[in-house]
Amino acid sequence: MSFRDLPTLAEVERNRMGKPIQKGKTRVELLEDERKLTRVDEEAFKNKVWTRDRKRCRCCGRKVVKTLSRVPERGEVNHIHGRTGDLRFDDRAAILMCLKCHEKFTGRVHAHRLQIIATKTFTIRQGTFTDARFPVVFKEVA
Repeated sequence: MSFRDLPTLAEVERNRMGKPIQKGKTRVELLEDERKLTRVDEEAFKNKVWTRDRKRCRCCGRKVVKTLSRVPERGEVNHIHGRTGDLRFDDRAAILMCLKCHEKFTGRVHAHRLQIIATKTFTIRQGTFTDARFPVVFKEVA
């Protein structure tokens, strides 16, 4: 049998019995699917925090709005313990704050002017954390 006698892929496919082999999703399609799920989770998470906090800043009580403008009444979801790990989309670890209070809380690195004191906590693998579903106390620090 010589090289010329070998069948082409098209001939093999025509002579093959059964269903054709289905191609899987490309890496780009898989990545897009993952991003869609993350976006849905993040949006649901933020809506849950906005609803729970009744569209009011948990620090000063100001009525907040959803806007892209950098105005004091802009509502921002603050991740009390950061955005990584199991707490990223956990509403127990997030509160709604107005832009003004959020900037006071985050401030410059290691120069926080507001600190959150927990009245209730919850525990998961990494440790014990502030439970934002319950009242929290804000304390000004130097």
